[in-house]
Amino acid sequence: MKILFAFITLMALSACSVTQTYKSAYTLDAHASIAAHTSESCRDKTLKVSQAFSKNTLMTTNMSYVEGEYNQYVFSESQWSQSPSSTITQSITQSVRNAGLFRSVQGHKSRSKSDYILESSIEDFMQYFSKDLQSSFVNVVIHFALIDAHNSDVLQSITLSKKVAVDQLDAKAGVKALSQGLNEILEEKNSWLNEVCR
Repeated sequence: MKILFAFITLMALSACSVTQTYKSAYTLDAHASIAAHTSESCRDKTLKVSQAFSKNTLMTTNMSYVEGEYNQYVFSESQWSQSPSSTITQSITQSVRNAGLFRSVQGHKSRSKSDYILESSIEDFMQYFSKDLQSSFVNVVIHFALIDAHNSDVLQSITLSKKVAVDQLDAKAGVKALSQGLNEILEEKNSWLNEVCR
């Protein structure tokens, strides 16, 4: 009986000591440079940045990729530290604030009224691998619409896209390329808003 009890205890302890595999968590490096914007017509206006619309896959910390033309998978040892949708929304808000085009820029959780609303839709934000796994690139596509908050009319809209080659065939290099593509889009978005505000 003692031998049976010792065996059960040993099995229970060994089950608790199973080694877990930890995932690497990655964060987007969004830091659009602050360009000199000269438009004055929006300087006395307020802007609210809405939460970015996106596919469900971009609202989780799972890091997906596409292999070939149709096959989509999730990296088994890599994930986002925060969902891309949330990170991109924060990056858009911060980059507009840095541009200094509006009197104030509020995030989507703000209850304050605003003159304009900036909506964004993430149409693509993915790393792609060739079918033979010999090459990779990322695609970043975001649609922006500036809306009059008083009557909900769309004043201007634009779709910006960037395709960036990935220098190494792994998730880390993909994150670097996605960050580059996002930063270029954030800068172009500010230039577009500058033109709209003329």
